[in-house]
Amino acid sequence: MDGKEYRTILPRFNDATEKFYSGEMSVKEYKGISGGFGSYAQRGGKEGMVRFRLSGGVITKDKLGFICDCIRRYNPKMVHMTTCQSVQLHGLAGPSIPKIVDGAIDHDILTYGGGGDYPRNVTATPLSGVIRTPFDVQPYAECAGRFLLDYTVGKKLPRKLKVGFSNTAENMTDATARDLGFVAKENGKFDVYSGGGLGNNPRLGLLVREDAEPEDVCFYLAAMVDMFIACGDYENRSHARVRYMRDSLGDDGYIARFNEEVGKTVSCGDVPKVHPAPRTVSKKGDGTVPDTTRARPQIQEGLFYLVYHPIGGDPAPEKVLEIYDAIKDIPDAEIRIGPNETMYFVNLTGSEADMMAEVTSDGARTVFESSVSCVGSTICQIGLRDSRGLLDRLISMERGNGFADGVLPMIRISGCVSSCAAHQLGTVGLRGGPAIEGEASFVVSVNGSHVRGKERIGDVVGSVKESEVPAFFEAIGKAVQSEGTTFREWYGGDPERIKAAGGRYLHTAGTS
Repeated sequence: MDGKEYRTILPRFNDATEKFYSGEMSVKEYKGISGGFGSYAQRGGKEGMVRFRLSGGVITKDKLGFICDCIRRYNPKMVHMTTCQSVQLHGLAGPSIPKIVDGAIDHDILTYGGGGDYPRNVTATPLSGVIRTPFDVQPYAECAGRFLLDYTVGKKLPRKLKVGFSNTAENMTDATARDLGFVAKENGKFDVYSGGGLGNNPRLGLLVREDAEPEDVCFYLAAMVDMFIACGDYENRSHARVRYMRDSLGDDGYIARFNEEVGKTVSCGDVPKVHPAPRTVSKKGDGTVPDTTRARPQIQEGLFYLVYHPIGGDPAPEKVLEIYDAIKDIPDAEIRIGPNETMYFVNLTGSEADMMAEVTSDGARTVFESSVSCVGSTICQIGLRDSRGLLDRLISMERGNGFADGVLPMIRISGCVSSCAAHQLGTVGLRGGPAIEGEASFVVSVNGSHVRGKERIGDVVGSVKESEVPAFFEAIGKAVQSEGTTFREWYGGDPERIKAAGGRYLHTAGTS
């Protein structure tokens, strides 16, 4: 789907948006339409949001400039970077939303499928192409994103579909726990995983094909869509994700059916091979070396990337404007959004990295401050708990205690079972849970991992009342601090250490 075609279907969204914000359409009816266009009403129905699809989390200066124009014209209250490497504008007045969606087209941003029962933003290693990896997966992610938009037009999927590309052991995109994931190998090929997913009843993916040729990526995408349509559950929405097809097919049956669909896709002759042009960086270093500790060398000699983690993945709107003003004149500079809600500024000289570090000095200062959170229940319609507000309180607790960097770990906080912060894969994860003794709570899980070869869904150790979560982590921090070490060394993967330190706040009730 190109921009011209997208504009032909926008009148339906525009009409629905006008009716909803004038009180003529229900929340449920509007959600069924607006989600497919990358927009949802926020809690209370007075304001809305727009989600920009950015394949692999790449933000060119042109796209960032458009986002800044939206900030100046429409005054969003919040900018949020998601774990699917999208950018969201929140707190928008209803009439501004169709204007933003339409205007984005001129900057190669289609919001189509940003929500609803569609393929979501295709994720990729954010530093692909600037750090040493088997090969650059970003061009394939871009091809995948375009192909999925075209291939699913006119098709009805049971639910959303998430696709990811990974080329590092860190596996930041959780490609092995996606509906469909591609993992780059040293031999220049992909291992393909499918049937995974987080949210309720999370599962790691199955290895469905080894040593797939990169040029055949679209064969696997088409097979996944066709299999999902043929075998997905259209009756029970809570079981309509790809991973539930394994219940009826069995794991061996799932793998066999997937490869059967791949064979059909190849034989039909309608799905293209892809040969994306490799990305190159012509810029050269100027001999300067950055002083900031947030800069790291790229594979391109003399160039650096800079890490910036705005608290909760929420840079202030005025900060985004400041970033654009600083980066717009830097040759070949680009921004990448990571699935950990971090911004990476790439292709910088040492002096440029120091300049951008000064502009972004408001970011996380410790591992704990780099924790990941969804927007939470004050904004999200389906959110159960205020995950974002909790993160602010936790950071205030850490700073109040003066804990050294590393005393507390990076955690992941999801407001509900939807797992928008991927809490199940965190060393420590929190998700909004049912009330305990009449008070809001968060369920605590430990020992999750997205590292390739060590992937693991975390184990639930109990629930903590929301009001006591800061005290729970304070107790852990003091236990770590008393031994003069870091959380990583202190913990060692032993849940009993956490139970011993914060056990007085843990409840067995409310873990469902």
